[in-house]
Amino acid sequence: MIATPPLSGRWFPLEDRAIFRLTGPDRVRYLNGQVTNDVSGPLDREAVAACLCNIKGRVEALVWISADHESLVLDGEHAQRESIHARLERYLIADDCEISDESDSLRLIHHFIEGGPGVKCQRLGEPGYDLLLEAGDPTPFPPSLLISPVERAISQLLALIPESGHEIKAEEFPAELVLDELAVSFHKGCYLGQEIISRIESVGKVKRRLRLIESQVALTQGVPVENSMGEGGITTRPTLSLGEKSHCGMAIFRISPNGPELPKNQPVTTFQKTPASNL
Repeated sequence: MIATPPLSGRWFPLEDRAIFRLTGPDRVRYLNGQVTNDVSGPLDREAVAACLCNIKGRVEALVWISADHESLVLDGEHAQRESIHARLERYLIADDCEISDESDSLRLIHHFIEGGPGVKCQRLGEPGYDLLLEAGDPTPFPPSLLISPVERAISQLLALIPESGHEIKAEEFPAELVLDELAVSFHKGCYLGQEIISRIESVGKVKRRLRLIESQVALTQGVPVENSMGEGGITTRPTLSLGEKSHCGMAIFRISPNGPELPKNQPVTTFQKTPASNL
């Protein structure tokens, strides 16, 4: 098993996030019609993850949403800043809601310091807190408690958190990316792609699934692989080195309808495959 980096009592800056604020009396109703999770709850106490999907139910972005006074705050990958903003504005027609890009004036910190300030948020598979600050505000935690980029990357892998350009390519359903539990509510009203996503949930199976992988050799993105269960797949990002003959990463596999159900953070031993795979 891959060891989880120690997170308790530590923090890291979320420097790679685009931050948007939604205001107006229709903000909850409007955003509920755009994302896969329910944003009508007490988001001032606990943030939720959600997917922005296209009309075919395929994931375009993974975002987190919280409440800040009389507004909703949505953050996504900074690399998707323009596309997320355009996606949020696209269907804003008659609703009394305004969307502002505050990426340059706000910043986020995620921490695991019990009793510390912020909104509960589970970004790395462990309960933590998001703290929203003005860009010029001082960081309230000492550098000695900082989580390193490598530790964060390993934790993100273990939590199977997908990223655009790697796992998220607007070709995958939430269930294929193992986001149905983290980022989807099946008890809310309609949203873009909802009919297809609900149909997949009722069937209970998908043809492909993202898995955590462990390999004896380093693998780059897009490498055909086969795991110890005989599933063929493609790596979605370069692996991280954990030591000699130990590399971890993610790959999306074509799975058997009768294949075993594994815990999402259980790595599968994976080997590079010589012939090309048709996923």
